[in-house]
Amino acid sequence: MQFFEHQKTILGELGWRYFFAVFAEQGMSKTLPMLFHMLQLFKSGLIRNALVVCPNSVRGSWSRDIQLFFSPLERRIFEKFLTVTTYDLIWRRKELDRQWDLICLDESHFIKNRTSNRYNGQIKKVNGKRTRVTNGIKQISRASKYRYIMTGTPIGNSHWEEIWAQFDFLNPEILGPYSAFEKRYCILNQFYKPWRYINVEELKAKIAEHSIWIWKKDCMDLPEKLPPERYTVELLEKKLYKEMLKNYIAELDIEAKNPLARMTKLRQMCSGAIVDEQKNVHLLKCEKPAALQEVLENWSKKLVIFAHYKQSIEDIVKVLGKMKLSFVVLDGAQKDKNIWRRFQAEPELQVIVCQYQTAAAGIDLFAADTILFYEPTLSSQTFEQACDRIHRTGQQSKCSYILFETEGTIEVKIWNALMQHRDFNETELRAFVKEIKK
Repeated sequence: MQFFEHQKTILGELGWRYFFAVFAEQGMSKTLPMLFHMLQLFKSGLIRNALVVCPNSVRGSWSRDIQLFFSPLERRIFEKFLTVTTYDLIWRRKELDRQWDLICLDESHFIKNRTSNRYNGQIKKVNGKRTRVTNGIKQISRASKYRYIMTGTPIGNSHWEEIWAQFDFLNPEILGPYSAFEKRYCILNQFYKPWRYINVEELKAKIAEHSIWIWKKDCMDLPEKLPPERYTVELLEKKLYKEMLKNYIAELDIEAKNPLARMTKLRQMCSGAIVDEQKNVHLLKCEKPAALQEVLENWSKKLVIFAHYKQSIEDIVKVLGKMKLSFVVLDGAQKDKNIWRRFQAEPELQVIVCQYQTAAAGIDLFAADTILFYEPTLSSQTFEQACDRIHRTGQQSKCSYILFETEGTIEVKIWNALMQHRDFNETELRAFVKEIKK
């Protein structure tokens, strides 16, 4: 088996570590050295079983690498000792709550929320007392001899508190209890949430002792990413949009009861729909479908389209059908989460329509060299991961990105934040609301 130099480096570190973090950008094929390491441990009698926990969309990459890079005998060995599950199942399935000799968390930033069910288990009131009724990764992992995490984005926008749960999984002694971590490294705002950080160099040094950071630019000759092209469309429902800026659309009897709800409805309106409290979808005039048709008019190569809302995906699908373009959809409703492989392998499949939550991590889409973003996400981490779906080993062309934005709306503000590698978070939202009031 031939490894890239960065994969040899990862293997060298794993070979003498009981717990370790592999921070490597998307597309670095970090599953392969991890699989090889697991196989060597099993053959040596050092582990009897192993568990990989990953996002649902990433499960296929583990089976793919086993099929591609290992012999038939080795594949049968993997079937004996390796279990691959998802973050959504780990705290729900009692059969997973057992002793595992090795646990690896792929895309480990999925446990960055230390109070989530994924990490901490489910806590309910039983006989008036708060009781943990199912275990999460934290409890399940404590008996494991080997613990590893892998991700290209361990923290988002320098939110250092997000690293704590990931390293607590590796070894609780590294960063200590969260209360001590927060006191040592975080300054809290009026909502008792971290907003500034202290002793960061000390924290980085602790992290570095138990991790390796690998960047594409240092070890891979990939084509460059071209600057995103922002494609402006006109807002067609100006009157309704202005009413929602003031929290209430009289014509539809739709009210936004708080700033977050208002932001959601404004975002929906930019893509041609708004959902009321009864979950009814009200369709609005929107220029995006016509703009998409215009972009695709003479399109002759493969294309990836990302969207956030279900209605947006339906609108995109209508355009593709009207233009008689072959396509597949990878969203929450798609049962075959490996359908992206068809897009990669079948020349006649021209478009894949992806939902951020389902397809932004762990899959290869380098058969295309262009992504069209029908609407923005709020997370810079999610956006950058989505961009990397085509910027991966195997890509032969420069990567292009088209951003649809509705003129004079919140979408412009969101894209401005993402272009500066910032989330459109509570701070950005408060500034937006303040601007509205002015």
